[in-house]
Amino acid sequence: MSIASTKMIVCVTGTVWTGSRSAPRRMLVKDGFLRPRWFTTGRPLTDAEYKVISSGEYHMAHAEDKVLVSTEYSGDFIGIMAEDFEVAANDSKVGVLVVGPPEIAAQLASEFPGAVVFALKDEDMKLSPQLAEAERKGQLQRLDVDVFKPNAWGEVHEIMLNILGLPPGDFSV
Repeated sequence: MSIASTKMIVCVTGTVWTGSRSAPRRMLVKDGFLRPRWFTTGRPLTDAEYKVISSGEYHMAHAEDKVLVSTEYSGDFIGIMAEDFEVAANDSKVGVLVVGPPEIAAQLASEFPGAVVFALKDEDMKLSPQLAEAERKGQLQRLDVDVFKPNAWGEVHEIMLNILGLPPGDFSV
């Protein structure tokens, strides 16, 4: 896989936005990040762009090392193919943004030592054990979010940009 060393890799995981209409679904996209196309062997789970493939296609791609990251979810597989990740990295201005479960974030952090993982949690929520290695390596940034606080997502966006060393952005959705 050929990705320019100047491209950032950012993962966002956590569950604080579930059900929230002010969700950070496009956070960082306006700042030059692109989200790669996901694959699923079942049905799409989020608003991400999905490619539906068969279980056989998944296993064949996995055997051929074409699957960059994946996890089993409700009996199906979801993930990102290496080629789709590379396209997003090369087409983006700043880097790749992957919003997904902690298993995917952990795999990407393991694959890319420079990746930054943001775990967006309510103050009382525990971190997923899958993120322990990313935390040990200093890749994990836990951000406690009070979704009921006015401008909570705007503040989170500013904190993320600051951690990434990027100029302030606009979080209007």
